Amino acid sequence: MGKYATLYSILRRHFGVWFRPLLTFGAIQTRLALDSLARAGDHLLAPGFKKQALDRPVFILGNPRSGTTFVHRFLLNTGELCAFELWEMLFTGILARKLMRPMVGALAPFNPARYHSGDAHETSLRDVETDDAMAFFRFMDGGFLWAYFLAWDDQWNSELSKSYFNAEAIPKDRTRRLFDYLEGCWKRNLYVKQKARIVVKSSLITLQVDDILARYPDAKLIYLVRDPVATIPSGMSLISGVLENGYQMSRRTSAQSRAHYQENLYQASVRMFTAFEERLHQGALPAETLHVVRYPDLMQNLESTMQGLLDFLEIAPTPEFQDKLRAQAEKQRSHKSRHSYSLEQYGLTEERIRTDLDFLYQRYEL
Repeated sequence: MGKYATLYSILRRHFGVWFRPLLTFGAIQTRLALDSLARAGDHLLAPGFKKQALDRPVFILGNPRSGTTFVHRFLLNTGELCAFELWEMLFTGILARKLMRPMVGALAPFNPARYHSGDAHETSLRDVETDDAMAFFRFMDGGFLWAYFLAWDDQWNSELSKSYFNAEAIPKDRTRRLFDYLEGCWKRNLYVKQKARIVVKSSLITLQVDDILARYPDAKLIYLVRDPVATIPSGMSLISGVLENGYQMSRRTSAQSRAHYQENLYQASVRMFTAFEERLHQGALPAETLHVVRYPDLMQNLESTMQGLLDFLEIAPTPEFQDKLRAQAEKQRSHKSRHSYSLEQYGLTEERIRTDLDFLYQRYEL
């Protein structure tokens, strides 16, 4: 209830909404109660999922808008990996998914991603999405909570912001709780879809690569990196666009509050870049565990880039996959994003970003 009280206070003071959040909180708690009941039932009615092995789990990491969604979705074409569609994140229990599958279409008005702009990437209940969302639906916590709501009041480098964006300050019990929950979800997904391996997309777990490797020593990490001058404002636009579509942010909030909020988002974006690079520079990520993909290569050299990924993941491409890859490569070479933004809109300059993240430009020749 403390989280709801904090959220309600932020929404009321900054956005001037009073009644709607109460309905949303009620819906969240109802869904959570039903899903928890269904998951408990799985232990009695479908106990086989508990024996499901997590063989060489694949983690796609990187700042939002770095190409992670594309790689996540395209790798599913190999036929050897599985991930969650958005509706499956809402109903994670095995039996609940069987019951809800025929009714997914009717749930469209309740799609939690309906405020996302399709210019960034399509997000429907049937689309594969980030595992960060699944964790948020369960715990109402983590970087999602901070980026969308808590950052309106917080000060960067506070104890609160550090507890979400500094790996050494993230509480160990929260990390254990997170992975215990996600692991149960991953095993259920493998069991239901009868696949051999999972592929996880998570920008926030990028901050916790040590925890990933400690728990899953055979994990395969794919890190996407893109020019921060493009990545950061694009990611900020994606987040603020949700608040604009859902709460009319530009009309309801003050310019001073928006400037404070945008600076917090910028600092969090920079931290996500630097946290990963610190661990890489310190030698914490063995070569056999990590494969780095530059966004320019993804766009202009898709076939060779994807072949390198498949070799790293120890996946042999099927003829069907090769056909899809060739067709997609042609599209990639002429691709232009519909997602528009400007640095000035977020109080940023190219010089500031390049100065703050100069090491990225030198290391990856972005």
